[in-house]
Amino acid sequence: MSPKLASTRAWRPTWLGVLAALAVGLAIFYYFTGPDSTLPMCLVPQLQAVPLTLEQVAAGPVRVPVQASGFIVSLTHDVAGPFTQPVAAGLFLLLLAAVLVGWVAVASTLARLAFVAGMIPVIFLLLSLNTESLGIFNTSERYFLYLMLGLVGGGAYAVHAFAEEWRLGRRVLVLGAIVVGLGLLIFSQSQLPAAETALQLAAYATPGGAVLVALLVLWVGIENIRALLWFNAQAEQPGSRFGLGPFVAAILLYLGALLLYVWNDGLQLLPGVSLDPLVLLLPAVLAGGLGLRLRAPSYAGTVPYAEARVLYPLAVAGAAGALGYAFATDNTPLLAAARSFAGLALLLVGGSFWLYVLINFMPLIQQRLRVYRVAFEPRRLPFYTVYVLAVGGIVIIQSRRSFPLPDQVQAGQYNHLGDLARQQSEATPDDLSLAVLAERYYAESGDVLYRGNFHAQFGRAALYRFRQQRGNEIVALNRALLRGPSEKVSVRLAGLFNQPEDLFDGLDILRRGLKAQPRSAALAGDLAQLFTKTALNDSVAFYLDQAERLNPGSYASRTNQLGFLLSQNLYAEAQKQPGGSNPATEPALAANQLLLGLLTKPVKADAPSTPAVLDDATFAHLYHAVLANIKTQNATGIRQGLPHLASLARADANAPYYEQLMFLQAYARHALGQERAARQLLLPLAAGTTGTAAYYQMLLGLWQLQQGQFATAADQLAFAASHGAVQAGETRAYALALNGQPDSARAQAARLAASPDSALQLLGRRTLAQLAAASFAPGTAVERIGNDWLAQARQAEQANNAAAAAKSYQRIVQEAPFNEPAILAAGRFYTRRRSYTAAYEALRAGLDENPQSPTLLRAYALAAADAGLTEYATDALAQLRQQLAPAAYATLAAEYEQHRATRAAASDSFSVAPAIPPLQ
Repeated sequence: MSPKLASTRAWRPTWLGVLAALAVGLAIFYYFTGPDSTLPMCLVPQLQAVPLTLEQVAAGPVRVPVQASGFIVSLTHDVAGPFTQPVAAGLFLLLLAAVLVGWVAVASTLARLAFVAGMIPVIFLLLSLNTESLGIFNTSERYFLYLMLGLVGGGAYAVHAFAEEWRLGRRVLVLGAIVVGLGLLIFSQSQLPAAETALQLAAYATPGGAVLVALLVLWVGIENIRALLWFNAQAEQPGSRFGLGPFVAAILLYLGALLLYVWNDGLQLLPGVSLDPLVLLLPAVLAGGLGLRLRAPSYAGTVPYAEARVLYPLAVAGAAGALGYAFATDNTPLLAAARSFAGLALLLVGGSFWLYVLINFMPLIQQRLRVYRVAFEPRRLPFYTVYVLAVGGIVIIQSRRSFPLPDQVQAGQYNHLGDLARQQSEATPDDLSLAVLAERYYAESGDVLYRGNFHAQFGRAALYRFRQQRGNEIVALNRALLRGPSEKVSVRLAGLFNQPEDLFDGLDILRRGLKAQPRSAALAGDLAQLFTKTALNDSVAFYLDQAERLNPGSYASRTNQLGFLLSQNLYAEAQKQPGGSNPATEPALAANQLLLGLLTKPVKADAPSTPAVLDDATFAHLYHAVLANIKTQNATGIRQGLPHLASLARADANAPYYEQLMFLQAYARHALGQERAARQLLLPLAAGTTGTAAYYQMLLGLWQLQQGQFATAADQLAFAASHGAVQAGETRAYALALNGQPDSARAQAARLAASPDSALQLLGRRTLAQLAAASFAPGTAVERIGNDWLAQARQAEQANNAAAAAKSYQRIVQEAPFNEPAILAAGRFYTRRRSYTAAYEALRAGLDENPQSPTLLRAYALAAADAGLTEYATDALAQLRQQLAPAAYATLAAEYEQHRATRAAASDSFSVAPAIPPLQ
């Protein structure tokens, strides 16, 4: 082969070291973030309604409270996923492609027999990718596989046979171009989207990645021992070096920990901290890279150092990519296989190398010489015996365990394929074949190949949750708990027992989970919330305190602590809780803090910038913020929030909160004095006969009472009471009294007092006492909306400014038709100006709001006659005939006839006079 590759002028691919370092860094990143990305522990807000008084409506001398529901927010935990990780899959494929290019390029520099041996794993890797399932070239035949084998194999052979003088860099460029071209062809011609293509290729590349990890572990299995050997003799002065005793002690401590790990299938070093053999790979990989030149005597006969310098960082990058993808997907069997093999290999390879060092160099170590420099130049025992003993030991131990590693790797591959099939089935819910395929992958992986496969059970549970098969989901999660304790399984399973009849099942699951993981703040917090459904408040407080000790100051802990104090009406203690919250990231805590203010001393709240799609926590925060602005009369905050409320109500995703969002808009309009708009928003909610509709019906009656519409309010409150609004009957009695019907008011109170319902009896007795003790004089002055506009109109009339007066009266008609005196004044104004149609429209609008008012009925009938619309006066005259005394009605009839005759005389253009309603 080319002598240049072994010379000091050989090409130095320093970028490979950077690539390997980045790959290791990526694996470390996924080591810490993978479990939470694949199976994230999420907070689930729960709402508990509590009564809240918004304002007091004056009903004469009595103050009637307007109540609404506030919402205490508590947080429980749930586990979502498992989610696929297409980005991690793409990074794994890129690293695998880099390894493929580098491996083939190096293999092309070797002798023919070594070249053929080096191409065999490449062929098996390409075969394992199963590219025919991607439908490339619109076929499921293996044409693309043949193309890959021809281009990669043929290109490698051409470079090997006909370009012997090429440097390694040029070989990498040529073979890299081939691999990149094939990759682009795969992603452009695949029948699957790019993300799903990457996930499928990464799944089928799992065995290849596992082989890379195994080869790297075997290669660096001696490196921690060699690092200790270097540390033992690295000092410049022999007197400062350690001797044989410290070296043996350090090695025995290292190997002893690994032996305990392998023997017990785990080793707890500290409470909550266990030995992870994969962590020991980091110093081994670093030592292997730094000591690659010193190790050259052990491999130079097969692979020159120049090529080894390329292969080692590529192997590190590929293995780190495979491990990183396993970490990113939290693939239980792959990680179990990697940890099991790493622990066993580090023990046996390291132990064999330690014996090799002692047999060959014990006298030199005793003399405190730098043995690490000649560690691969043995005098008694050859180096290859290290791997003979280690690999033999690994095979023997694996045979005793029935070779679990291949099954675990295959189980991990099936997990990847099951996740992909489940994701595809969720995208096309009607295609049951994909769901069945995903279930089959999970069943094979979790029930046959590796029974401790938490990932597979989570996948099956997610499949059943999407299909709303609660029973099957519970079975899958219970099966996972049988394999061993798991915080996430316990949390997710307990979340399914959310009905009152499931209370004891949920308590049992959480208690067993907390016993197995006593440091789990999530389990302690969920236990506290489950106990809130009982009368055992001491247990609630105990577990809340435990959750706080385990995770001090956490969002969930602070929210639940405050929520519990609010539910127990312990407002003074609640005010002592630490304040401050970020509504964007802690909406549940912010909602509880606003509720505390509403229950004690409300403060102004900024218009909340909630997300476009609400959940219970963001809704509660928005709800309380709007009510806080209403109670503090923060008109600016209310106006700023109204457009946001309207846009949220229009979003289909917010349908569960539509009713409350409309209520907020209505009450906000009411607080701003936009009474007619508020009532129009409230009317659809008040339609129906349910208890909720009865509440809105009563609220509408209270607003009418507030505006002096006593007769209309009495009818509305009677309607609400008939549908179950308890307080409406009491308020109706006050409305009747204010309308000048004291006998009817007392009769209403007496009916309440005679009710078999004890709550109604209490209301009735209280109402009778109020009617007897207080004065409900008719005509009580009421501050109505529209009075200011009426005053402006009268001032304009006195100043002979008819245009300004007309503008004020028009506003009264449009925004305050319920203000009877103002509407009557508007009718008179238009009549004086001979705008009979405008007068009729104004009085008709007023009559819509106060249909029983005799004054409005009389003015409406006369206005209809003036406008020539006598047919519309029929119903009004009929009502007046029943309400007025005969003499009064006769006077009205004469006046009506006079208006009608005047209109008829003035309208001689009509060929037929309007029909005359009967007056006698």
